[in-house]
Amino acid sequence: MTDITQTSTQETENSEVSSSSKGTAIYQAALSQVGAIQDCTMLVTNALKAVGINYHNWPIGYMSLGTVVSASEAQPGDLIYYANGGTGYAHIAVYAGNGKAVHGGWLGNQTVVNTANVGSGAVYIRVK
Repeated sequence: MTDITQTSTQETENSEVSSSSKGTAIYQAALSQVGAIQDCTMLVTNALKAVGINYHNWPIGYMSLGTVVSASEAQPGDLIYYANGGTGYAHIAVYAGNGKAVHGGWLGNQTVVNTANVGSGAVYIRVK
């Protein structure tokens, strides 16, 4: 019985580490795109490729790639889906920590780091 408990604990710890390192890789890949001219979906698509995920869709589609976490639980590399990204359209971004996010499609489709508090309906997604 002890061996099973220890294995389960280890698997949980490993999945948390994997989730954290996956998030770090997604965040670093998003950050490397700052200044690029692209829309929000291409920013996220390119960032996800860093962890071997090949996916492109409308902003809401990215919600299928993970589990929802609260804003207080969000970590760099989590995705943020906005029902209204501040311009009347849905938006997707990569959380950067400390209330910031990497956004594509800003000011002439530029990729920038700016506040995560834009628009309305923000949903944070931890990529599986």
